[in-house]
Amino acid sequence: MTLTALCMAGYTFIALRFIDCSLREGENSGGRWDADRVLGLLLCLVWPLALAGTLVVAYQEREIG
Repeated sequence: MTLTALCMAGYTFIALRFIDCSLREGENSGGRWDADRVLGLLLCLVWPLALAGTLVVAYQEREIG
């Protein structure tokens, strides 16, 4: 398994875990599909990418400096 495949598997696991938690919370609070709930689910997919990008930039700056 390559490093890229391992990273993608980790990202997918984390994103799906948070989507599952958000879906369960939404069902417990009434199950309405409003804009806030949809935005929350979309952010579950985006935040791990933002974290990964931050880590890559920090690593690159450490190597340069």
